Formats: sequence, C-alpha cells, structure tokens
Amino acid sequence: MDSICQSCVCSDTYTRTISEELFVQFCAANTIPWELVPTGTERTPDFRIRLGNTQVICEVKQIDPNAEDVAELEELGSSEAVGRLVPNRMRDKLKDSAQLKAASHDGRPTLLVVYDNTPIKMYTFHSDVAQAMFGRDSVRVSVSGDETVVSEPFFGGNRGLTPSQNTSVSALAILDGGPNASLSLRVYHNPYARVLLRAELFAGLPVTQFLLPGETAITL
Repeated sequence: MDSICQSCVCSDTYTRTISEELFVQFCAANTIPWELVPTGTERTPDFRIRLGNTQVICEVKQIDPNAEDVAELEELGSSEAVGRLVPNRMRDKLKDSAQLKAASHDGRPTLLVVYDNTPIKMYTFHSDVAQAMFGRDSVRVSVSGDETVVSEPFFGGNRGLTPSQNTSVSALAILDGGPNASLSLRVYHNPYARVLLRAELFAGLPVTQFLLPGETAITL
C-alpha cells in the first residue's frame, strides 16, 4: 500500500467544500494520514486515510440549506410559530455513494462522511440518522375487543441500508462541530457492509460509535 502524507499536492484550481475542509482539519488535529484520491473519467471518492495499518476510502458530503430551510429560519426570526415535517435528507446521501463501490469490491473498508451545513443542523440528529439507515421508527398496534396492544418500537420501511442495498458503505460518519468548534465523529456501522470497518481502528480518537439496530454504543 502506498504511503499517505499528512497533506497533499493538488491542482490550484481545486477548492475544497466546507465539509471537505473540516474533514481535513479533523484528520490533521488527530494525526490521521490523508490524501486526495486522484480524479478519473468515472466518479471517484474524495479521500484515502489510514487508521493504524488499514487504508480507508472516504467520501465526504454536506447537507446545505435549501429553500424550505431558509423560509423556516425567516419565520423563526419573525417569532411566528413554525411546524413542519423535517424531510430526511440523509437517505439521499446514502443513495449517492456509488464512488465507494470499487473500493468495496477490492476489499477495502469505506466511510461515508456527512456534514450538516444547515444553520441549526436539523438533519443529523441521532434519530434521523438511524431512521435513514434502518427505516422509520414504527410500532405495531393490534386491537382485540376492548384491548389495544402496542408493540415495542422497531425500524420499519424506507430503509437506506439493507443486505442488498448500499453494501459498499462500511460505515456512515456524522462530522459534528464546525469552523469555530471542536470536531468529532459519530460513526454508525453498517452490519450489511461488504467490508466491515473494525471499531478498534478508532481507538483514542474523538469518535462515538454505534452498531444499529439496537442503538448500542460501542465502547473501546
């Protein structure tokens, strides 16, 4: 495996997005070797990093404010009551991960990193991430005579990850913090991944890990 530098030499015309810049800052602050993946004729991932002796291929995406977000902020500023169903834009990021397929087929673990660039970071709460990956929070309700029975909560339909869907994503990482705040990762492991990303590779880093379903935090 080729060595990975702490910095990279790239074209002067290349400008990193906010999410990419923050990811680079996270890597630099935690002494994680990184480099850009050279672009080609086909879609390519953004970065290669090294965790221990393992090379991890990373695709970095961000959720930017849309027109609905801007309108809601204006309503909040006018002290008017605001209520709407927050769409789960995380699922779209999971579906747009084709850049990681080649690495996964080559046996390399992958990491899809998402940064919520909206003003109040409404799309990356833990519950939203879990539902984007494994389905809507659901319960079963049965009625027999005068008795109503409600099941334990479970993940229902509209799943972003299944045994046959998006298996090239070893884990989804939420980049928390921002330009003026300390950076950390929330890593959600994909149990259906073609190549698993070992939890111990994140030991000693500002990373919280989850293995869902079950919402069980991984402690190292």
